[in-house]
Amino acid sequence: MKTEEEIEMSFTIDYEATAPVFNIQSYSIHDGPGIRTTVFVKGCPLRCIWCANPESNAAYPELMTYSSKCTGCGACIAACPKGAISIQPDQEGKHIAVTDRDLCVNCGACVEKCVNEAREIAGKIMTVREVIDKVKMDKLFFDGSGGGMTISGGEALSHPKFSANLFAAAHAEGIHTAIESSSFASREAVDMVFPHVDLALLDIKHMDSVTHERLVGAPNEYILSNIRHVHDDLHVPVILRVPTIPGYNDSIEELHAVGRFAASLGSDVSVNLLPYHKLGESKNESLGHPRSLGIEPPSDEHMEALKEIVESHGVQVKIGG
Repeated sequence: MKTEEEIEMSFTIDYEATAPVFNIQSYSIHDGPGIRTTVFVKGCPLRCIWCANPESNAAYPELMTYSSKCTGCGACIAACPKGAISIQPDQEGKHIAVTDRDLCVNCGACVEKCVNEAREIAGKIMTVREVIDKVKMDKLFFDGSGGGMTISGGEALSHPKFSANLFAAAHAEGIHTAIESSSFASREAVDMVFPHVDLALLDIKHMDSVTHERLVGAPNEYILSNIRHVHDDLHVPVILRVPTIPGYNDSIEELHAVGRFAASLGSDVSVNLLPYHKLGESKNESLGHPRSLGIEPPSDEHMEALKEIVESHGVQVKIGG
């Protein structure tokens, strides 16, 4: 079996590999160690009901609208080739441009005409070369802080060729690499990407497979198997991340199950508990499908209690990313 160094040396980087990217966020401090630049790709096989980045679900560019910025000027109506936009009153009686999502083809013509920045297209197809050219502009911050580049999403493993080549391109520039992933992918995709990864930030949505499928749309057996494979066979350092959603995966039994699984991987594996926030709700509204879980973010006291449960299994735990 080849070592990581041998894989890197024998790997020919395809700088023209592409994926839909919806954000390249500089000066990120929550997506791995140090100051990082996080590349967010679009396309995810799961549908977590609490998703914080719903604009990442579809693997194609999507229109997002912001009613608070709209003045109802109507410029977008004339620009739309599908007649998908009309002026309608909102709940407060303010007249705004409303898009019929059944007619909209996400072409972006309305975005170009909106002078109020009330519309945008989330995502565009980018090459590895385009992305790495942006990322390496931040290398001074990486070198000074022990940071690097993280690919998040969406799901990086939904674009294995792009992710593998972007990680390899980062290594060619001397940049540390990390991935944020649900681990829900084929073993082939995992084996393509992770040899170029320095740190794996891997999600645990729920330890019960039936409940996992109900909450995110797929069972978890393959996910847990891939996590073990990344840690045990590919020898990539792993931090488990648990999005903590009150009423869904924050029971005492669930946190004990997380602790047992983390401990079974080894003492080098730690856990991050990520408190639920409502950012995804406003994004869903901007995408034209408003949705609310009707829950509040967990209190600091509750998060500390959950932390103690996982720590009881001898696992190092941090609240937040």
